[in-house]
Amino acid sequence: MPAAGEVYWAVVPYTPAAPFRVYLKDAEPASVPGPAPIVDGLRQGGDAEFTFLVGAKARPVILLSERTDPRTGDLLALRLTRLEELAEAERDAIRAQREPQLFHLRPERFPGLEEESAVMVTAPIRVNETALDRRRVLGRLDANELRVLIERFVTYWDFDLQALMISRLRELRRRREG
Repeated sequence: MPAAGEVYWAVVPYTPAAPFRVYLKDAEPASVPGPAPIVDGLRQGGDAEFTFLVGAKARPVILLSERTDPRTGDLLALRLTRLEELAEAERDAIRAQREPQLFHLRPERFPGLEEESAVMVTAPIRVNETALDRRRVLGRLDANELRVLIERFVTYWDFDLQALMISRLRELRRRREG
């Protein structure tokens, strides 16, 4: 069972972007300039499901949770980037964890990665469990590293967790008093 903080190879599609190339039923692929024609077709009684033609690549990803969505079979992950593609000053900042949008993966903790890498905090993806190559864990974060990564993710995406935190504190208080 894959765990949060583990890195695996996965087949990851690129996010569809306009102009879209779609298959509609048994027709040849069509180029659609944006979402409006697709939405209008749906509202006029068209089929809500069609096939996108998008690129994909095999890439390492880090799992944010071991939970699999029971309806879709998807896992939540973040993409990685190779440090070699960046300027030396930027690599140094990432290694020192001074770049909030990139979380450095210490090479000794990720022996399965061929190159020094960082997690792209800004790049969440859903990976279907069947697209994850589970044969080998490429490395894993410890509990503290995972906590910091998730904090960076929540902070970057500006999630409002105040109500959740208040609810959890109230629950802890009830347990202590009970």
